Amino acid sequence: MSFLEMGRRACFWAMDAVKGSPVKKELEILENLNSQVQDDDFENRTDVKKLLEHAVSTTDFYSHFDATDLSSFPLITKATLKENYEQFLSSSFDKDSLFRMTTSGSTGTPFTCLQDYRKKKATYAEVLYYNGMIGYSIGKKIIYLRSVVEECSKTPIQQFMQNIYLVDCNDLSDEGIERMLTRIASLTKREPAMMMGYASTLDAFRDYFTRNDNRLAKQAHIYGVISGSEMLFDDTRKAIEQAFSCTCLSRYANEENGFLGQDLYRPNEFVIDNAHYVYEIVDFDSDKPSPKGQVGRIVVTDLRNYAMPMIRYDTGDVGRLENRTFRDKHYTALVDFGGRKVDVIYDCNGQKISPHAITNLMWKFTGINQYQLIQKDKGSYLLKINVPDSFSFNEELEHDLMHVLGIGANLQVERVDEIPVLSSRKRKYIVNECN
Repeated sequence: MSFLEMGRRACFWAMDAVKGSPVKKELEILENLNSQVQDDDFENRTDVKKLLEHAVSTTDFYSHFDATDLSSFPLITKATLKENYEQFLSSSFDKDSLFRMTTSGSTGTPFTCLQDYRKKKATYAEVLYYNGMIGYSIGKKIIYLRSVVEECSKTPIQQFMQNIYLVDCNDLSDEGIERMLTRIASLTKREPAMMMGYASTLDAFRDYFTRNDNRLAKQAHIYGVISGSEMLFDDTRKAIEQAFSCTCLSRYANEENGFLGQDLYRPNEFVIDNAHYVYEIVDFDSDKPSPKGQVGRIVVTDLRNYAMPMIRYDTGDVGRLENRTFRDKHYTALVDFGGRKVDVIYDCNGQKISPHAITNLMWKFTGINQYQLIQKDKGSYLLKINVPDSFSFNEELEHDLMHVLGIGANLQVERVDEIPVLSSRKRKYIVNECN
């Protein structure tokens, strides 16, 4: 570890200590509880009882429910939260003091949730805990492959101070990937880094390595790769591990909650965050628990966000819970996971578009309830939107889409009442009908 890395690490923990060590305390809870299986009697956990009592006594939405019975609370979705936004906010907090977390709409439903200070610090602890599985510690360099838009950009000074460097992954052509690999090699010339990226970006890397070679990747010094946002397939994992000569793990997370799991011992079997969440598997056709061992909807209760309690939140994903043992370690994992997989679409010039170039530009348009972008033919696209009557399709949205699709794109917009779900209970927010 370099002098600068040690300095960043010392400063972080010193600042945490001054504030009462909230991150350190949460990290200790994670390390303790996540080494255990999830208790079937989770309703009697002290932190569950405290959350339910708080929600019933301080929010309008939960005020009529039984604080002693988690199963009496209804399942909620992003749509429930958006339609009853103010009713979910706790009267114990000043709205202006809360942290905003905006999802990019990876299910076609953009959403902004509010989080309190303790939840924010708990999320920092999750970052350290799960990144630590691959060798990361505070101060070390992180390279983040992402679609860089104004809402998530960092200045060069911010990147240097945090030692977190953003590499734009919007261009997934061979030339674009070569620019990314060259940038990664440059950033790791003096010190190694952990790399994070969307599974779809890593898929594009895999395809590039198949068509070409991994010579540029071998010039980089990466000690671990973490994939997120969509399912990481075995052939992609293998290609990334061979190219960068390191371990590649898959993470299950969302913006509104945090880190819900990460595979460690077996591919795509996600060790759950038993400390910060309660997990349920619910039947597809009712809100009743699925029979043990069967696949169902993944529902989580966030035990840390008191500002906007999210109790029995349907994540939109499917899977089942299993207690596992690996080398005398006992844990609960999400298995048979059905995460989100999106189609690949192409711009007017036939270049592959990162799906996150679409989802990230939708962040700012909070009036859109649901959306789906369909490529009908080369250069021809249809945007379906579910919006209130008062919503106006403005020039900014059209400009942003045309910037990604290409100036010559033929873009049609259709208002719909609902974007249909698939048999898997998911919506595809990007569809390619041009085969």
